[in-house]
Amino acid sequence: MVNVVSIEELGLATLRKISSLYIKDPITHVYLMYDLMYEFDRTSVYMVIDNNDIKGYMLIWRGGVKLGIHIWGYESSIATHLIKHIPLSEESIIQVYNEGMLPIIIEFLKGKGNIEIKYFLDMIVREDKFNPYRPNDAVRLSPDNDQHLSAFIELKRISGIHLDHDKAHEYLKKQRYYGVFKNDTLVSMACAYLRLPEVWMIGSVFTHPEYRGQGFAKVVTSAITRDALLSGAIASLHVMDGNEPAIKVYRRLGYEVIRRRPWVFFTPKL
Repeated sequence: MVNVVSIEELGLATLRKISSLYIKDPITHVYLMYDLMYEFDRTSVYMVIDNNDIKGYMLIWRGGVKLGIHIWGYESSIATHLIKHIPLSEESIIQVYNEGMLPIIIEFLKGKGNIEIKYFLDMIVREDKFNPYRPNDAVRLSPDNDQHLSAFIELKRISGIHLDHDKAHEYLKKQRYYGVFKNDTLVSMACAYLRLPEVWMIGSVFTHPEYRGQGFAKVVTSAITRDALLSGAIASLHVMDGNEPAIKVYRRLGYEVIRRRPWVFFTPKL
């Protein structure tokens, strides 16, 4: 018998199954494990349980500008049990782990708002494949350094993200950012926005438009990747399929593509 239960209804046995799911495939389930451990108050999870086994789930994280939603399951049909829990009044980015689920999700969202589908590559690198590129040219950005904080706020603004002082301080304290400075200007940055012993998620790679083409993105990505691998974790990241300049940078650092997945960008009707 198939049941859909929220995380609040789960018992210890199911929580153990979540842990087992993660250990078997940490790259796929890293968001689930991290958010349940560190972002519980911002997280909702709906599990499809059949014969006491987890067959699929939907994870909803409410800590960003848009909802971060992950829909995973062994079978495409599992999506039919989960889609009714998608919030329809808020913008969301839905990561889909089984492409067979995509038509089910799209059909459910059709007519409820604007839908855009983009494909992303999941890339990873392990210690024995890593080719570092001048990681020592990057500096760790500190939330307690006023220069770092103000420069970080400015580069985020240029990237299209507006942060106040407190939010920027929270970002730098919680996440691990590296940056490259030129003439006291922060020109490039990258971070590990999620860290567990088995895998670090690398992201927020951005270079000031006036300083592109000089290898700075490669430097900052190399620095944070080095830290991930030194910790004993795998470094993983997402990059849009077709973004050849970024893909080329990551490949040169040793990253390899492990899969291609659809992401659904949903904006509700006003």
